[in-house]
Amino acid sequence: MKRNTPLYINILTIFTTLTCSIVLCIVVYGYIQNSRIALFSAKQLVRQTGAAIGERTQNIFDGAFMTVNTYVGFNEIGEKPSLHSHPMSHAFFKCLQQHPDFTSIFIGFADGDFFLVSSLRDREQVKKEKNIPANARWYTQTIGHLPSGRRYELTKYLDEGFVTIGSSSDNNAGYDPRLRAWYRNSRHTDTSLLSDIYLFAFSKEPGITVSRRFDGAVPGVLGLDISLANLSGFMKKQLVGEDCEIMVFEQSGDLYGYHNIKKLRQNIYSNPHNRKNPRVSGLKNPVLDSLAANYEKNVSDHLHIQQLTVGGKKYISLVDPLPKEYGKELFVAITVPESFFTGPIANIGTRTLLVSLGILILFLPIIHLVARKLSKPLIELTHSVKNIQQFKLETPIEVKSSIVEVHDLSKAMETMRGTLNAFGKYIPRPLVQSMIVNKIVPELGGKRKNLTFLFSDIKDFTAISETMTPEQITGTITNYMKCMSRVILNNGGTIDKYIGDSIMAFWNAPEDDKQHAGNGCLAALNCRKALAEFNSRCRDCNEPEMLTRLGVHTGEAVVGNIGSSDRMDYTAIGAAVNLASRLEGLNKYLGTEILVSETTKDLAGDNFVFRFAGKVIPKGTTKRTRIYELLGTREGAGEEFAPFAVCKQTEEKIKLWEKDFAILLSCNFEKAAESFESYLERNGPDPLAEYYLNMARKFISTPPNENWQGEVVFNAK
Repeated sequence: MKRNTPLYINILTIFTTLTCSIVLCIVVYGYIQNSRIALFSAKQLVRQTGAAIGERTQNIFDGAFMTVNTYVGFNEIGEKPSLHSHPMSHAFFKCLQQHPDFTSIFIGFADGDFFLVSSLRDREQVKKEKNIPANARWYTQTIGHLPSGRRYELTKYLDEGFVTIGSSSDNNAGYDPRLRAWYRNSRHTDTSLLSDIYLFAFSKEPGITVSRRFDGAVPGVLGLDISLANLSGFMKKQLVGEDCEIMVFEQSGDLYGYHNIKKLRQNIYSNPHNRKNPRVSGLKNPVLDSLAANYEKNVSDHLHIQQLTVGGKKYISLVDPLPKEYGKELFVAITVPESFFTGPIANIGTRTLLVSLGILILFLPIIHLVARKLSKPLIELTHSVKNIQQFKLETPIEVKSSIVEVHDLSKAMETMRGTLNAFGKYIPRPLVQSMIVNKIVPELGGKRKNLTFLFSDIKDFTAISETMTPEQITGTITNYMKCMSRVILNNGGTIDKYIGDSIMAFWNAPEDDKQHAGNGCLAALNCRKALAEFNSRCRDCNEPEMLTRLGVHTGEAVVGNIGSSDRMDYTAIGAAVNLASRLEGLNKYLGTEILVSETTKDLAGDNFVFRFAGKVIPKGTTKRTRIYELLGTREGAGEEFAPFAVCKQTEEKIKLWEKDFAILLSCNFEKAAESFESYLERNGPDPLAEYYLNMARKFISTPPNENWQGEVVFNAK
């Protein structure tokens, strides 16, 4: 997988490459002037080759050690694998995707259990030999034990999309990680260790293992396999002529890398229980034998450049140490015949090298300044883009740059930020944020969901608007909508639309809300409180008050993008929407402010105080609906409910109300009329009690039919 690099690094690389090209031109010019520069050039080339190989080797080892050291710090590393997977498997897959030099990551536990994730990339021959599905990209191996002590093994093969396409099992697993060298060596140390080179049991390719112990309920060792095939291929590309030799070895003579992968494999004993470390001598190359034998005699040379004479032929050699953090003293070694170059070393070579290094040193500050200047505004723009991706649109984008393209890009991004910010005012902001963050393309359609709906409407708005100029009514209704909308949004609601002076809102979409019924009721109470303050300001300004009625209902509806491909709205449709609207309209007949359905009441919970308002059949419906007047909240319900808590006397009145209403439902209309009259005398004016008092008086002279169960049919909105 190709890895992206920051602009700053790219700029440094480009300018450094340019500078190196200039240096190379100077070196070539010196070479033309004096053939003696050839040997110096040879040494430079050997150094560069050694540095490249050392850097590549160090990058591989550093990546492996960093990965192992990071993963053993995760709490999940000590968890046992299930038959399906392991909590760290996702991280293992991602690591192997990003590092083609890593072949496997595995965990061995102290009780003998084992979990492995391995890549099948570029292992077509192994697949054929082991009858693995051709499209398999990964395989996992889990070894566990039953309560009886018997050990089992489960191997799964997965495709590129991590879908299982094959598996095998063994009820008597023979593999025990505790017997492996990587486990034994790491079990009693707190540092990461690098194993000797050996042939992997699965693919028979040369490799090494980085391992480290971890603690837990069941301790163990985490291991990571590094394939040496890619490193050998990289070495092969760095060869300077046909007789060039490149290897990675330890001072003791053990071999850890060689440019010829076939010879390297032949030099390794495949038996893991009776294996000797591969040796430099096993390559049967007298030049490399001489280099390894004479290395200790030349350690005083800082760059470890040597001149060897083997069989009467002269060689230029390089031995460069790798960092000692790997637990072993490893070295990169290169030998090149002097005959490959065109002439001996001369004094002019030294002078040319000094001039070249001087030019490079002079260019480095310029490269640094240019890179910093070019990358700084782009880094700021990148930060702004990330804010836009997260829908953080409050901060303006003000990136200053003398580069025209960067300046234009900054202005374009600021325009985009402002447009998105404005766009969020026309449709639900959570919906816009979800679409941008999750990269959702709006499509027509919806899904069935249980929602809580709220409808609001201003009492006698038509009459109010006739007493005001268009400019006055526009300003007043705008302030009113801001007041109501702020309350609904602060309580987690989604504003669907504004219908004249009415508002339609709902909860539980687009974001899930488990307490949507309670939040809808709390929003209604907050609206009533906010409107009281709003109307107080209206009275102070001699403006008409906006008395608002609200209806709340919970039910199933289809919510989503409704409309056409050219114009769509995020809205909800269904009978539940209609019923919520009808409940709002019933307030004007019953004299109430907030009416909720029985469904909403039951889901809202005991934190709210309701008064039964009867059984109704609103216009456009056929089913009886039990409705309730939302009065407030109970004392001690919580901090957010405290502003709306009702007193003990109110709760006592509700009990009396329920008794009086029960008399009405029993069809004893004369006694019901007396009870409602008594209720009004004790408690003062109450529009809802007056409504049912008039109903009881009417039924005394004109009783309802025998099937009447207390419902009131409304034929108007």
